[in-house]
Amino acid sequence: MEINADYVIRRTILFDNKCGFVLGENPKAPNPYVTWQFNEQDGHRDYFWGHYHNEPDKAERDLHNRAEDYQRRYYVLEVEQAPDKETYKYYSTQRPIDIGTYPKSYFNRPIHMDVFFTRQQVPGEAFQAWGAITYAQPLTEQEMQDYELRPARENLDIRRQMDAQAQVVGKWEDAHHVPEQRRLTWFYPDFGSYVAKEYVTPEQLATRVRGIARQEAARARKEGKEPIAEQMKAAQQQAQEQRGPEAPKKDAPDRGDR
Repeated sequence: MEINADYVIRRTILFDNKCGFVLGENPKAPNPYVTWQFNEQDGHRDYFWGHYHNEPDKAERDLHNRAEDYQRRYYVLEVEQAPDKETYKYYSTQRPIDIGTYPKSYFNRPIHMDVFFTRQQVPGEAFQAWGAITYAQPLTEQEMQDYELRPARENLDIRRQMDAQAQVVGKWEDAHHVPEQRRLTWFYPDFGSYVAKEYVTPEQLATRVRGIARQEAARARKEGKEPIAEQMKAAQQQAQEQRGPEAPKKDAPDRGDR
């Protein structure tokens, strides 16, 4: 099954047979926490057998109990996943930082706050803010919308998004001979890819991508070219960090053997 978009994956345990367990959270659900088992094939995960909980600590214990039981039965090894040492900063744009003005998930609590005395312009950004809150994990789109927070451009997910958008914009700027002073990107020959110029904001790059999509949608349909959305998917894939080699598979059952 596909995971409901309202759920956020907070924990993942992956085994060397490409099966595993995850812990999801949806604060608006009757049972906000859930653990699922999953199988992975061609980069797609199929989730099943959900255990739903009201308490986060019970959900976390259930996740580890299910994983340990699976290991005992099928002799699989847990795949070591590199810890994400990145942090994620979000700016409070509409109100001073105070109790109830920012997300505080059991699994993703703030690790640092910068409180401004007044609402001020954020360096390198196209908005003003009352302060910044730093998390160990990225917030969801819904969490940002609910609390009117804006992500910092140095966040890993924003950098990856801008990298992917830069490939689309850069190719379009080359094809249309956009003058250097009006370009948002430049070509980085060392990596063979386009990079957003230092002064360009995420909003400017996203606006240019939407404009390109509108301009080329009709032409793509007529000429049978790859839609801009597919170009973005390919660029996002290219922007992802290279994964390490996969561990060899064990003789463990997949979903069809249970």
